[in-house]
Amino acid sequence: MHQPQAIELVTMTLVTDPQTHRVLVEDKLNVPWKAGHSFPGGHVEVGETGLSAAMREVREETGIQLHHADFCGTCEWFDHPGHRRKLGLLYRSDDFSGTPRDSNEGHVYWLPRQELTVENSAESLFALLRVFDRQVPAVFSDQWDGSLHADSGDQG
Repeated sequence: MHQPQAIELVTMTLVTDPQTHRVLVEDKLNVPWKAGHSFPGGHVEVGETGLSAAMREVREETGIQLHHADFCGTCEWFDHPGHRRKLGLLYRSDDFSGTPRDSNEGHVYWLPRQELTVENSAESLFALLRVFDRQVPAVFSDQWDGSLHADSGDQG
């Protein structure tokens, strides 16, 4: 028997400067996972589309105004005992204006992508990069805010 589940919708956006090829990173404060370099994102509000939420979150957290963003794939975390899931909609953009600024979410700045490491990045950032780079369409975790792994489609 199928049981209904609560779904929490979130977004994350990889913003790349087309001239320098640096990526916009945010060192978020007070997160329930391993802190470190991450990309801007947050919750989709009631009545808001995923793309609108992604663009709003980037603007609110970084001061950067996206003019366009492309959907890349998804990430999912499951809380089986709680019958809930967190579904992340992942976007990427190199079409923006503005200058990065810190927010109450954390420190924001441009970083050469090759300087992202497992040690200095948020948990599962490299799994998410596989989706942003279109190497895999989706990643997931069987634990709430747990490590992400490629979705092979055969978990059913």
